[in-house]
Amino acid sequence: MAETLLDRRHTALMLAAMFVATLMDGLDSSIVSVALPNIGMDLGVDTGTASWVSIIYMMVLAGLIIPFARICANIGVRAVLTLGFVIFTVSSFFCGISDTFAMLIAARGVQGIGAAMLAAAGPICCTEHLPRSRLAFGLAVLTIGSSIGYALGPAVGGVIVELISWNWVFLINIPIGLIVIPISFLAIPPANERRKIDLDIMGTVTLFVAMSCGIFALETIAYPDLLPFTIAAAVIFAVFTVLFIICETRHPAPLLKLSMFRNFGFTSVFLCLMFVNVSYMTVIYLVPFYGEIVVGLTPMEMGAFLFVPALITALTGMPVSNMSDRWGRRPFAVMAGLITAATLIMYVILADTMDLVTLFIIMIPQGLGWAFVGGPMASRLVEHAGEERDMAASMTNEAYYIGGALGLAISAMVFTLFSKSEGVDIADVTPAAFVDGFVAACVVGAVFAVAIVILSFVLRDD
Repeated sequence: MAETLLDRRHTALMLAAMFVATLMDGLDSSIVSVALPNIGMDLGVDTGTASWVSIIYMMVLAGLIIPFARICANIGVRAVLTLGFVIFTVSSFFCGISDTFAMLIAARGVQGIGAAMLAAAGPICCTEHLPRSRLAFGLAVLTIGSSIGYALGPAVGGVIVELISWNWVFLINIPIGLIVIPISFLAIPPANERRKIDLDIMGTVTLFVAMSCGIFALETIAYPDLLPFTIAAAVIFAVFTVLFIICETRHPAPLLKLSMFRNFGFTSVFLCLMFVNVSYMTVIYLVPFYGEIVVGLTPMEMGAFLFVPALITALTGMPVSNMSDRWGRRPFAVMAGLITAATLIMYVILADTMDLVTLFIIMIPQGLGWAFVGGPMASRLVEHAGEERDMAASMTNEAYYIGGALGLAISAMVFTLFSKSEGVDIADVTPAAFVDGFVAACVVGAVFAVAIVILSFVLRDD
């Protein structure tokens, strides 16, 4: 699809729509986790069963990003982005009015479809409607929206559940969606060449099954009661991954051109984007509990601390991305790994003696690291994709989601092993045992961050 550059007004509106898309996804992913206990009590299921509200969303989302990216090439990014907002908004309404758990799960699955459309179309807006000299800037907008959404989610969710009801963690999306739907439709021009949707159906089916089962296996690996299902999902993932590769190598118009992964540059950057979320998932998953159990903060106070890195990302993301547009991506990608590693090493060294001032200081590089990832590293993936720039743009989000699921599984396993807390609710772990598990998980995260440094340094800019 040829580039169609926009004037300043339409560019601003498009970036606003992209920002809201990632804000909604980030907010929805983190806000729901706070409400799970209340959802379980209200709908008559235990907390483990209630976690399916999050799992089903991630399964559908990760499984459909790439198919919707290919559909963008056929019917244009405006149609996919706008329809994604519509589906996300309508399904949020049905999530909010659900009076049975089955209805909530069904609506949440549909919401995952809308989220996949947004995750696929948002980055393609940058490759299609921004000049290459502004690519990192545009992708940084997506990172900032996601960071702020993830940071606001726990605090907003806690207030909503406390003062109103869990239903409103979904209904809050409706006014946002009603505002941004017309904005996305008016800001983005229709496709120059509308073609019939020519989708590789077998590739789509095998990829969806592989990705959804892989996400399920990673999300449930920390639940001993679900071990048989986790193993079964892992086996299905392996089988359907092989089937997907066979389908793609034989199809004349494959869903995903696997030849991209023969390019060392593309594969290296894709791994770096995965490793970023593997490393940061240690922080996202464990630091909130660390603040409450070890430092002694209340959930609301910890939420305020967690907003600091989001604010740092918001303040520095665009300036850093502008510099990478001018000076090249490589040094910024290396710095992303260095800052991530330094953040985790600081947690390792200071875990036993943390005070409020030190915790605040660590939050600064924690946010700065994402500023060096969102624009510079994501645009680096696009630049090493050859003719598949649009698909590569969407695959930045695929890398984030895979890395996040993998990081959560690794963090949970390492923490449980070193804290010796198998079968114990994480909130009931003693401070001393928590520090043992937390330090070990941070060390593993730092190893992945060092891998980012090495891969980013070895790879030259395209």
